[in-house]
Amino acid sequence: MRKKGKLDNFPFMNRIDRLNALLIHLQGKPRVTLTELEDRFEIGRRTVFRDIRSLMDAGVPIGGDAGEGYFIVDGYHLPPVVFNKEEASAILMGAKFIERSADTQTIETFEKAMYKIKAVLKYSDKEFLDNLEDRISIRPSPVPIQKKDSHLAEIQLAIATNRVISMTYYSHYNDSTTQREVEPLGMVFYSSRWHLIAFCRLREDLRDFRADRIMKVQVLAEEFDPSTHPNYLEFLHDALIGTDAKEAQIIVSAMVARFMGEQKYFMGFAEETKLADGRYQMKFVTPRYDYFARWLMMFGKEVEIISPSELQGIAATQAKELLEHHSAPFLTNA
Repeated sequence: MRKKGKLDNFPFMNRIDRLNALLIHLQGKPRVTLTELEDRFEIGRRTVFRDIRSLMDAGVPIGGDAGEGYFIVDGYHLPPVVFNKEEASAILMGAKFIERSADTQTIETFEKAMYKIKAVLKYSDKEFLDNLEDRISIRPSPVPIQKKDSHLAEIQLAIATNRVISMTYYSHYNDSTTQREVEPLGMVFYSSRWHLIAFCRLREDLRDFRADRIMKVQVLAEEFDPSTHPNYLEFLHDALIGTDAKEAQIIVSAMVARFMGEQKYFMGFAEETKLADGRYQMKFVTPRYDYFARWLMMFGKEVEIISPSELQGIAATQAKELLEHHSAPFLTNA
């Protein structure tokens, strides 16, 4: 018995529906491998072959083979895609996030796309979407997102075409601007900001650039080979967590466990176990014990450090320094 797959969410999908979904999938990429089609539709290899042959017999010009993947021959145009209300609702949810996380240019571009999507909906589905739109919202981030022109469109173009970027970048730590040529490897959204991960030719190493600090951008004609650089997500992981990350074990009260919420994930939360007395034992992986200890201090005596002893010592020293600092004025005035 095969395992439950993605398409099992649509129990009434017949072969015609699957052929249509397969055609849309082929339409969305320059080349699709046999393995990808097997995984996407949770069907066997022989079924993929039969479906591909059925589409070709129906007049769809599909090129390629099982070894290198399949593609729709350039120049073939399909009828406009029609969205159902569930698909349009999912896109609407994405639009709400874009309103909060993108720059002005990207927001305006997406709004135009949403008008096109609404235009192809049935009348009843348009009414459904209108009723839903005003009742879905994203709460503002604690860190305000600057919706200025952060050149996201130009950066995306450079990433997709493997083109070098010339940019003017503002460095906050020394309040200065520098001119850089970078090889863009990827974009990541974290800490309420878009970040460009790129190889910086000035520093001769990978760097993390905040998109809202990029002042000017020019996409050059020069191309580069991204395979000559490390994976940008691995670089980011090492930069945020550190290659010498250390483990810490703590026990917190149930109240603190609830209060931590999502904040704990920014501090390297790995796992937790509920104890018999209702408290929680938590494991964290952190690059710096001193910074982690300062975070724990805000929870006071509701936190117990189990290990390592190094973290216990750092926390005790910080608590002593804090006590001395706040006690000094009283001792002076006594």
